[in-house]
Amino acid sequence: MNISIINSQIKSLSHTDKLYLLQMLVQEIVKEEKFSLQPQKQGQCAAEILQRMADRNALAHISDPVKWQRQVRQDRALPGRD
Repeated sequence: MNISIINSQIKSLSHTDKLYLLQMLVQEIVKEEKFSLQPQKQGQCAAEILQRMADRNALAHISDPVKWQRQVRQDRALPGRD
């Protein structure tokens, strides 16, 4: 599948679904790279994953991080709870 097709499909997702997709992708990277998830190594593993995401500009589409975070939190909010 072409990355432009994937990107167009991602744009149609809700912020909650995008976060879920991101979580699944990180888990796949962990599996593929055989990162150890031992408690003492989790911080280093997370740092390596975040660095790879930064190298790939994985979140470059977010122009306003504060607004994006508010939207994500709103998507996750339970009905009737603030």
